[in-house]
Amino acid sequence: MKLLKIILSLIIILLTILLTFNIVKGLNFNLFDYLDKKYHFLFLTLLAQIFGVYFSSKRWKNCIQSYEEGKKILFSFHTYFLLNSRANIINNFLPSILFGDLSKLISPNKSKKNKKTELKFIFFDRIIGVFTLFNLGLISLMCLELISFYFFILIIILQILCINLIRKFNYDFFKIQSLIFFFRKLPSINVFIYSLLSQLLFSISLLIQIYAFKDSFLTLRDFFTSVFLNFIGIVPFSINGWGVREWSAAKISLDSIENDVLIISSIIFGICFTISNLLIFIYTIMNKNQKSKS
Repeated sequence: MKLLKIILSLIIILLTILLTFNIVKGLNFNLFDYLDKKYHFLFLTLLAQIFGVYFSSKRWKNCIQSYEEGKKILFSFHTYFLLNSRANIINNFLPSILFGDLSKLISPNKSKKNKKTELKFIFFDRIIGVFTLFNLGLISLMCLELISFYFFILIIILQILCINLIRKFNYDFFKIQSLIFFFRKLPSINVFIYSLLSQLLFSISLLIQIYAFKDSFLTLRDFFTSVFLNFIGIVPFSINGWGVREWSAAKISLDSIENDVLIISSIIFGICFTISNLLIFIYTIMNKNQKSKS
């Protein structure tokens, strides 16, 4: 199983590198010129992403607080902020489903019995994040005219039907009932608000980069494009959307100028995501050390 995991990871990494390189090799971009003239956009992107991670960490903690079972693994917000940033850094270099999310299990909880509970909450928190981004992505697809309004309504109805079917599911193979419980008793509304805020902030961080390279004012199309490209990052087994996001940017571009703008913006967004989470990780570690000394 470990060997299969390693082989699968290497294949994903290789394909991501090849796809990304093939897309960016013809771009006309000067990094030093960008840093000299547009450094303030870089700062705003990092700031938006830091707040995005902040709200996704709040979502995770509030999700756990919503259930009696969660009291066994309830930590300080500082800990969730640290674990979340560390997982995001890993996700930006390795397949997220195989590595990043599982790294959250390396936490202050040392009880093997409670690790199963912790894993359930990590998985359910992931589902809420994906659910939020998926529906924001659906809206962006409709507004960019990539799907019709009727198809959008159909997908919404199908989601409602699926959730109701899951809630009524009574079979317990692979201990699935322990996860279905979360669908029967949804967490507090704050969890969904934090999830929405975090995904909007990640999309806005990409929008800031699009604006940095545009010669005109932002439009609603630019906003929905940034939401769409953020949404594409949830493709299963991708490395945080690398390659897939840039390929999608090229496909939805209206002309060669927009093509370059979207691809470059997407790459800087991905690089900033590592930097912003690294800053959070360093801050939380230093803050933790200072508290232990005092």
